[in-house]
Amino acid sequence: MTYAGSFASPWKRGLIRIIENLTGRLRLLWLVRKWEVDPDRDPNFWKSVLDRLDIKLTTPQDQLDSIPKTGPLVVVSNHPHGLVDGIVMAHLLSHARDDYKILARAFLRHVPRIDKYLLPVAFPHELDAIQTNIRMRKEAIAHLKNDGCIALFPAGTVATSDTWFGPVVDPDWLPFTAKMIRQSGAQVLPVFFPGANSRAYQIADKLSVTLRQALLLHEIKAAMHKDQKVVVGELIDPEALQSYEKDGPGLMKFLKQKTYDLKPV
Repeated sequence: MTYAGSFASPWKRGLIRIIENLTGRLRLLWLVRKWEVDPDRDPNFWKSVLDRLDIKLTTPQDQLDSIPKTGPLVVVSNHPHGLVDGIVMAHLLSHARDDYKILARAFLRHVPRIDKYLLPVAFPHELDAIQTNIRMRKEAIAHLKNDGCIALFPAGTVATSDTWFGPVVDPDWLPFTAKMIRQSGAQVLPVFFPGANSRAYQIADKLSVTLRQALLLHEIKAAMHKDQKVVVGELIDPEALQSYEKDGPGLMKFLKQKTYDLKPV
């Protein structure tokens, strides 16, 4: 359990492991060991992980019921936390269907029970990032054309503040999502995650990519014992997006605004 492996530099990998061990990794490893031997854990993998982290999904049932159970669907969301967002998203979608795939960093890859639900996204600094992400995009579009569900965080990175002590928001959403929607004719479902990572993470982001990545496990630990009241928005039909047929950036700006409009007042 480490984010160090995505860096080629030995000293960066070593620094990340040291910081991870000091800020949360050892506690998380202990929880993983307890989860592995727990005979009473929930049969739903995602629910069992959230139970171990003491994180409860408190989205109202009527919102969960509004998630389409069949047909091509693209679920878009802001990305305030990191790995926890992906786990909560998977648990949320598992209430409605079993053909969902989450576009996420390859942190949980090679766990047999959940591998079919993940499409790996490489960090930009990884040596094979271009090849990995091209393969991911092809698989995602093919899955949608087979009437599947794709969920992703179009920012492509965890939300940060523009200044050291400013508000935390996603950067501009990347246009690949627009291409998926256009080519598949999928419906779009905006989902909003409340919250943000710690101020220490925001400051680390301004100092170094290495430091920021070294604190991702700490942010998982910081998310423990907190409810996740994710907001599921209204479904957007392809016809409502026709005016953006040739305007990918405009479509992403529209979907980002639709998502942030779900933020509770």
